[in-house]
Amino acid sequence: GVKDAYCLLNFGDSITTDHISPAGNIQKDSPAAKFLVERGVERKDFNSYGSRRGNDEVMARGTFANIRLVNKLLNGEVGAKTIHIPTGEKLYVFDAAMRYKTAGQDTVVLAGAEYGKSL
Repeated sequence: GVKDAYCLLNFGDSITTDHISPAGNIQKDSPAAKFLVERGVERKDFNSYGSRRGNDEVMARGTFANIRLVNKLLNGEVGAKTIHIPTGEKLYVFDAAMRYKTAGQDTVVLAGAEYGKSL
């Protein structure tokens, strides 16, 4: 079971698969971009999440990386970030999730109607 969990993301309604697993461009400072650079991929060759769907490491870092994502923890700010509650830091969702995981802390995603609906 889940115990003493932190809220990783707090969404309203209509968070679709496009928000959860984006297909758009890989942002130059994102966790996916950092992963690719560390492996010698040049920025001009990042391409998109859609073109890298076969790479689970890139896609894990791209989960919730939609630039139009509205996370209520950010008070209306739009983007692929969240608040790491214990520290108050604003981090990319992947980075916050890894910090919670390393600390052995459970997380939850709060979402409204039609969460994960395919368009």
